[in-house]
Amino acid sequence: MFVSLLLTCVAFNEFQHGLWVRASSIAHGDSMFKVVERATELGVTDIYAQVVIAGYAYYDSDILPRSQYLSRVSEPEYDPLDSLIRTVRSKPIRVHAWVNALLVWSLDEPPDSMSHVLYSHPEWFLTDVHKRRMAHYTHQQWESFGLEGLFLDPYQHEVREYLASVCGEIARKYPVDGIHLDFIRYPGTLWGLPDTDEAMIFAGLEADTLRWLNLTRYPRLSFYLRWMVWHYSLLNQTKEQTIFQTVEHVRRSIEKNALNKNCVLSAAVFANPSLAQYRFAQGWWRWGEVLDFPVVMSYTQDIRLFTDFVDFGLTHRRDAVFGIGFLWPHMEAEAFWQEEAVNQKLGQGVCYFDYTNIDTMVDVKKLKVQGTIDSTLIDTTRYSVVDNVFTDSANPCLVEDGEAYVSWGDDLEFSAFLLSMSLNPERDLARMNMSREDFIEQIRKDEAAFQSLDKAVFPLGDELIEPPRRVVSYTFLPWEEDSAAIREQALQVKRFAHQEILYPRAMDHFARAVFGAEKGRHEICETAEGIYVFRVERMLSGGKKVWRKDIKLPLLPVYENWTIQMRFRTKLY
Repeated sequence: MFVSLLLTCVAFNEFQHGLWVRASSIAHGDSMFKVVERATELGVTDIYAQVVIAGYAYYDSDILPRSQYLSRVSEPEYDPLDSLIRTVRSKPIRVHAWVNALLVWSLDEPPDSMSHVLYSHPEWFLTDVHKRRMAHYTHQQWESFGLEGLFLDPYQHEVREYLASVCGEIARKYPVDGIHLDFIRYPGTLWGLPDTDEAMIFAGLEADTLRWLNLTRYPRLSFYLRWMVWHYSLLNQTKEQTIFQTVEHVRRSIEKNALNKNCVLSAAVFANPSLAQYRFAQGWWRWGEVLDFPVVMSYTQDIRLFTDFVDFGLTHRRDAVFGIGFLWPHMEAEAFWQEEAVNQKLGQGVCYFDYTNIDTMVDVKKLKVQGTIDSTLIDTTRYSVVDNVFTDSANPCLVEDGEAYVSWGDDLEFSAFLLSMSLNPERDLARMNMSREDFIEQIRKDEAAFQSLDKAVFPLGDELIEPPRRVVSYTFLPWEEDSAAIREQALQVKRFAHQEILYPRAMDHFARAVFGAEKGRHEICETAEGIYVFRVERMLSGGKKVWRKDIKLPLLPVYENWTIQMRFRTKLY
């Protein structure tokens, strides 16, 4: 049924011009020639065709159900991947099968196939810090958490096997030149944490403020938040290792099954190291030979920032290809200079995101002509001076107590974690008016104090402390097409439809607004789901000691978190 093994005349050591092509662009059989025609016009050497998305296949799969969208718009026998390979057969274009790895659902409505992984294996999905499994999230919930959709849990061996089998099936059935992994990461800091006392430090409201971090932000945080970051750095080691093992699993499957023995493995990765490592546990610069090359999603209009992305990428991976995102109109001049930057620094190539945007928004002829850069697109404040660093310093008594607990090199490991979250650590240290030695000395003090605190706080044991609560009356107005009308309606609410007791729980925008409100005042809180109009009726202080066995399971993380906070304050003061 499928075409025989292709021998292309293009070598992978030439400058690559890649093009991401979304599944929807190849869902119609008559669209394939237009895609390849535009790719040829652009001088594309590599097409990254999306063939696994939302847990569905855009190829002939024995593992995944056929895409519900593909089934609606094309003939039953149409195979987009096979059609693409046949269409480029006589052209010097390589085909990579683009696989959405761990993100397996992101639409409003549930899947229509009962064989979808959401139905067949709900236990494979990630859990959050409150021990809720993603498979049970509503669309509104994951949107309110700022997520793209529902993710599988790569820590589970069955999930790694599942992804490896999907990639192995593609490589075995089709003579693709590569497998390209996307969403090979965790969705954020509050998912995939272990079920331990230490992880419960992230179950309270403070965790929401730490969903992003970089080198220059850490020294400006309070001592308590820095303690949280240190704990996250320890927990994140397992997450990072899990993602690496998942990529390794896929690699072995490709090597075992590939019809094309020159089939390579690449991955779409984040350009900003703080996003990649801290938020998503995607330390791609440490994946070594398991990955043939990364495609670094360097999406920006700012030429200076793009150059920083290139410098960081090539410092760690000389084989990196850099993604240019056509996410803004009139990007031709910026794209020209971005490609020039990669060329001048002897990078391996660029990859355009994506075919649809280029086809609808881009004048292809202008991509080949030097353009003028709008100076307003260069952020001159990005590297300004950073003040107020380490103003909330570690308590000297804690430092002295904790020095005995610091193993040799622990402080250097944490320093390395923080420094790796910068595109240019020396520049950022200079912005903070700190030498590397000064910074490491501050981290040594932090590390010793953190160790001392941990000895006093953990383990939590069976007696926990009741957190504060708020009794709140409210009315909820879901968003409709006319959002202005909903906002106006919210202003007219006089009586409340519901009353509830809220806890200081992470990942709850309404709770955050309630705990920041004054008693008795009419307040409004906008969320991704809609608008809450509310009034705090009573403030309950908590503080009572409660046995673990007497606490309802959904509330246990909040009790554990509050116990951690109270022990921290007792030790600190």
